[in-house]
Amino acid sequence: MFGKTPRESENQDQFNFPNVNIQSDRPGEIYQESQDTVLQSEPEKSELVANVEKISRIISPYFIVLIGLALYDSNFFIGLILIVTGILYLLKVSTKDIAKAWDWVKDTLGIGKD
Repeated sequence: MFGKTPRESENQDQFNFPNVNIQSDRPGEIYQESQDTVLQSEPEKSELVANVEKISRIISPYFIVLIGLALYDSNFFIGLILIVTGILYLLKVSTKDIAKAWDWVKDTLGIGKD
């Protein structure tokens, strides 16, 4: 680019990188080999993603509770919300469970009866 011309290798057939196919008379075989390599690497990636997701499911509620505890002194409301959210996530409480509990509380107190 800046006045220098790129050097051409004296013998291109002499140096080959590993796992790099140079075009030959059989393009079908080259395509098939590269396709096999891609298909073999995909299950490894999905296993890695699955493992990261499992670890994330385990660690995230504890992280939420710790952040809530750190914020509890400076901002009571946000800290309390994060602590409660993390504990409910650890106990695997769903929104359906919360809705059932809320309905039970309303029925017990007699609120909402028409």
